[in-house]
Amino acid sequence: MTGMMVAATIRIMGFVRRQKHNYWVAITRSAASGFLMNLTAQYDSIYIVSFGVNPVGLGMINSIGNAISALISTPVGWLMDRYGIRRLYILAIALAAGGVLIYALSFTWQIIIIGIILFSISIRLTNTGCSVICADSVKNKDRATSQNLCVTLASLVSMVAPLVAASLVTLFGGLNTQGIRPLYYLAFIGYVLIFILVSAKLREPKREKVVEERITTSFVDDFKWLFEERGPLKRWIVVTSLTGLPVAMTLPFFLLFAYEIKGADQYLLGGMTSAAVLTRLLFGIPLGRLADRIGRKKVIYFLTPLWYASSLLLVFSLNSATLILAGALQTFYLISSGITAAMTLELVSLERIGRWSGVLGLFQGLITIPAPILGGFIWKELGPIYVFLLPLVVDLFIRIPVLTTIPETLKSRPHSVKGGLT
Repeated sequence: MTGMMVAATIRIMGFVRRQKHNYWVAITRSAASGFLMNLTAQYDSIYIVSFGVNPVGLGMINSIGNAISALISTPVGWLMDRYGIRRLYILAIALAAGGVLIYALSFTWQIIIIGIILFSISIRLTNTGCSVICADSVKNKDRATSQNLCVTLASLVSMVAPLVAASLVTLFGGLNTQGIRPLYYLAFIGYVLIFILVSAKLREPKREKVVEERITTSFVDDFKWLFEERGPLKRWIVVTSLTGLPVAMTLPFFLLFAYEIKGADQYLLGGMTSAAVLTRLLFGIPLGRLADRIGRKKVIYFLTPLWYASSLLLVFSLNSATLILAGALQTFYLISSGITAAMTLELVSLERIGRWSGVLGLFQGLITIPAPILGGFIWKELGPIYVFLLPLVVDLFIRIPVLTTIPETLKSRPHSVKGGLT
């Protein structure tokens, strides 16, 4: 037993030493942001609905955020590849702070839309920036582990956030506008502190300038050049776009369903969110490590039925225990998405990661923009349970079959500019 512990410690220390300074800055930011997001996440939809919005309107508001994210994803990736990530990454934190402040100051749902727009821009900048940082800082053999370590550390520090939030909501007046609003002021203060930290610590990645076969000077030419990569890039666009569909359609309604249909109070909502965080803490790193050993696709296939079960338990729940289990199993969707993100980074060369992330963001938007509105209409016309059941059908009969045609990326060599996967 002692020998196994020593060996495990050596492996962990080896992993730690292999990673660059920027990776640790990025996961520190992720951990702090994870706490702040979990402070308010379970109340966002309830807060918006408290201003008089119906399910269709709630879906429309979320679709606006998705649309903004999609529209800027391509130029953001191009700008990061051309001019670096540091300033845009720091700007993302400032926009997140502005977004939660607008939530705190809002007195109508129309004002909240501005906050959602700012936060959507922030998330797109952050996701693209993290992709570049991870591609620059992490070796292929550590890719899935590093993705899940990042989110697991965020889970570790944010696990208590939902329960702290539930106590604060009770203190300030319950599940209503007055009781939820102070959480956004606290989140604003937190984002200001993150902004100061990242501004002081983040360094611009030193990426080698590559001599290209032909010089590209236009925005359009850069993306034509991207698709000259060999490999299944077009099919991967389908996979990643549909990967985002379930969360885009169900996220605005998941905890709202538990609150309105299943009668969950603030403590049960907090318990569902904490269960999700705890599950990520327990399984995130081991499953990431497993994906780095046996292959990305095998672990994705294994996790898919688990997050299917999350939606099914939510819909057919009869008591608090099954609601908490539904929240816990929802985490396996996020872990699977993290492993999918690891594959994304291995399909193109480092010099094209920003543009590749931008292209994916654009096509994901074509799916995720209408998804919340569709979810609202389904909630209103067919019934709330179908918001959670229909995405599973699409995933099972479209995304999974397309994924089976994608080569495993685990053992692919680092990509040159001239080629991708063979």
